[in-house]
Amino acid sequence: MNRIIATTGAAVLGAVAVQPAQAQEAKPWNVTASVRSFYDDNYTTSPSKAPAPGSPTKRSSWGLELSPSGSYKLDWGQSSLNLNSRYGMRYYEDRTSGSADHSFDFGADFTHRFTEKQSLTVTDSFAVAQEPGVLDPGLVSTFSRTDGSNIRNNVQLKYAWDDIIERWSGEVSYANTFYDYQEDNSSKGGAVGSRSALLDRVEHLFTIAGRYRIFDETGTELLMGYSLGLTDSTSKDFIIGTVLPESRDTRSHYFFTGVSHKFTPELKVNGRVGLQYVEYPNAASADAALAALVPASPAFQRSQVSPYADANGTWDYLPNSSLQLGVRVTRITTDISTSVDAAATTVYGSLNHEFLPDLKGSLLAQFQHSEYRGTTDTADNLFTTGLNVEWKFHQFWSMEAGYNYDRLDSDLAGRSYYRNRVYLGFRASY
Repeated sequence: MNRIIATTGAAVLGAVAVQPAQAQEAKPWNVTASVRSFYDDNYTTSPSKAPAPGSPTKRSSWGLELSPSGSYKLDWGQSSLNLNSRYGMRYYEDRTSGSADHSFDFGADFTHRFTEKQSLTVTDSFAVAQEPGVLDPGLVSTFSRTDGSNIRNNVQLKYAWDDIIERWSGEVSYANTFYDYQEDNSSKGGAVGSRSALLDRVEHLFTIAGRYRIFDETGTELLMGYSLGLTDSTSKDFIIGTVLPESRDTRSHYFFTGVSHKFTPELKVNGRVGLQYVEYPNAASADAALAALVPASPAFQRSQVSPYADANGTWDYLPNSSLQLGVRVTRITTDISTSVDAAATTVYGSLNHEFLPDLKGSLLAQFQHSEYRGTTDTADNLFTTGLNVEWKFHQFWSMEAGYNYDRLDSDLAGRSYYRNRVYLGFRASY
């Protein structure tokens, strides 16, 4: 599945800058640098009204962003390797200390074809950042900016075998995602509920799936599969009272079926639907501690069944112009300390349009509804959108401008916020 749109606009701001110049596609390497001036009316992602005691206050600032990046491609016939990296520095005029944020992204994609029908793919995505849209480039576990050098690394391995027998194909895969937030309870002066306590974790996902090709002409395939997901908290800080993060560890079983189909060469859809059965093996250890702290709180659930869906469609309606729509439903980790996890439903879309060969625009949007179970059932609704226009006035030079908007409406007091950003800059590619 294509990557879900990154929320909070961090990845939207950099989406154009990391793409190689079309005129340089024949080269195995590409380097890019962008310079942007921006205005952010809530760079702390703080509540717009009635912030919680001790939380950051809403601040706005003009700023400057510098972002060099590069990519390199290697091809050895049966094997290929793609590498890319990007460094970002964002300077905020409003800050008196720590005036700059630094981020780093690295990606690697290795593919080896043993035969025409058997292949192995290994990918890695590493990020150091503060924005949730970079740390969670899909379903978002936290909607707030986090100070510090916060790390996320994702490794995926997939072995695919086409036509094992006539019309039947299969694949097995493994994904590992590691999160490490810099803020711990000691850096909060001993206060519990740090970002490390709530969000440090390792996620494992094992998948086996079989495909049956019905029609060759339209590429129609039926899919059936099973995934095992393990989420293990790694912090030793308390999340609330004397409750340890391990109380929110999960074991998920995904049972799904799906279909992929090409209506035309330009219009294709694929999706999975099924059930997610989640177990919480350490939930019992948190009940007594939480009940002593919040007497009205219900016991942590030992298991539950939820719907699961992952579907998207793409329409290439004109050359170099496309529309994508998708939806995803699953359970995710959350930064709400009194809830073991969240039931998240995300709807997303992207529109890329070429007005002229040298003038392009993109529009991205995402809505995420997250439900939590604590002392009362609560929910968050996050909407984010980004608009970007690029004018390539020279073989190596472009001018770009854009606007991003984020809005969080929460049932929890002192959490809702809105955020507007505009930017204007230049990009050079070679």
